[in-house]
Amino acid sequence: MALDRVHLRKLLKLFLMKDNLRSTAIRSDAREVMKKRDEGAGPGGDFHVPFWHDAKAHAAGRSDLREATDIQIEKNWRRKNLYPRLRDGFLHWWNEKRRWINEAISELPKTIKSTFGFIEIDGVVKVENLLSLRLGGDKFRYIYPYFADKPALTPEGARLGLWLMSKALPQFDIKDMRILDVIRGESFSVDRYPLNGKEEDLFHLRYRSILREWREHFR
Repeated sequence: MALDRVHLRKLLKLFLMKDNLRSTAIRSDAREVMKKRDEGAGPGGDFHVPFWHDAKAHAAGRSDLREATDIQIEKNWRRKNLYPRLRDGFLHWWNEKRRWINEAISELPKTIKSTFGFIEIDGVVKVENLLSLRLGGDKFRYIYPYFADKPALTPEGARLGLWLMSKALPQFDIKDMRILDVIRGESFSVDRYPLNGKEEDLFHLRYRSILREWREHFR
């Protein structure tokens, strides 16, 4: 996906990378975009979407994630290394959540997705495919997945992500939002990691820098 219209999780991963690895990833993305434009190819599928679909089904009680992961690996051997780690991390988080929450947990069927645009740098960040839960009768959680193996999501990265989520989804309370580092089974919220007021400037600065470097490859 082109970096001027990018998923939040991909952008967070770039934010957290070391400079040399980030530059390599940006260059690779630019080459992929140029190749698709030259060949007239459409965008490819997201490697993690089948896993997250199964994880959401597990949370809703419609299937078992262990069995579903085995089936996904049978369909595509390229999933055999990462999918089990995603499964184990998700189940660790989910089982812990079920253990310390005494209220009934149910999935909200409504699809939630939105974008937030940075007009001055011509960039759009997408927030899609959340796991939306109702806790008991009147509490809600809106959980956005971070799938990367490396780097791990940090508190600063989570603050930036939560800030962006609150801007893209203003109809929801930021206190109900979570970013889940799936592999490590760790969720981040403003209750544990309060925003410090610098998130907007820092997000803008980092995204501007990434877009500037990315666009250099098209000249």
